Amino acid sequence: MSKKISVRVLAEIAIFAALGFALDALQSGIFKGVFVNGGSIGFAMVPVFIIAYRRGLIPGLVCGLVLSLVQMLGGVYVISGATYGGAMKFLAPFFQILLDYVLAYTVVGIAGAFAGKYKNSENFNKKALWIVIGTVAGGLAKYITHVLSGGFFWLDPEIEFMGVNGGSWLYTFVYNGAYCIPNIVICTGIMLLIAKVYPVFLNVNEPETAEKTETSDAKIEKEAKVEVVSVKEDK
Repeated sequence: MSKKISVRVLAEIAIFAALGFALDALQSGIFKGVFVNGGSIGFAMVPVFIIAYRRGLIPGLVCGLVLSLVQMLGGVYVISGATYGGAMKFLAPFFQILLDYVLAYTVVGIAGAFAGKYKNSENFNKKALWIVIGTVAGGLAKYITHVLSGGFFWLDPEIEFMGVNGGSWLYTFVYNGAYCIPNIVICTGIMLLIAKVYPVFLNVNEPETAEKTETSDAKIEKEAKVEVVSVKEDK
């Protein structure tokens, strides 16, 4: 990958990560108080999905990571390790931040693993299938990070959600599913709409993957053939 193209890809990552951050902040403000332990419904994952399908797995993961790190600049809520014993006294807050913040959007970029299948599909039905598979995979991966964090660090028997006691693992599945599942459905629908109405947005040309310029030797050989033809025509 050339330096020029690398800069372009990084610029796209930065732009879409910023857009994802803005959308996440907007939906978090709208749903503030609805999900008392965090969470919101919206389409903040869409910018990461777009990069993942435009550029592939690694750029998708990087975009998600950048979005996660920028989101952390707005503040993080860290559990106290005082209630844990041994090494977990120091490691528990680290793992909680990793699951709640660092990995939460990073794993959304997993959708990029299906970008090649999407681009190589010859009709919209197959393209739509790979859109659904990728967005569901990325969305479920995010859901799993929240479920694991909730199960390990946020269980509280004194609270409940939708009639489920907060002291059980069922609670974290139900609570996080209440906003993660709608997010997956919404974002999948938007990505399908983009693929249908403006497919070129997800199918960027990749000149960085193969050198299309001719080598000096090839140019000389081509020019020589042109000269020979020219001489024959003169005769």
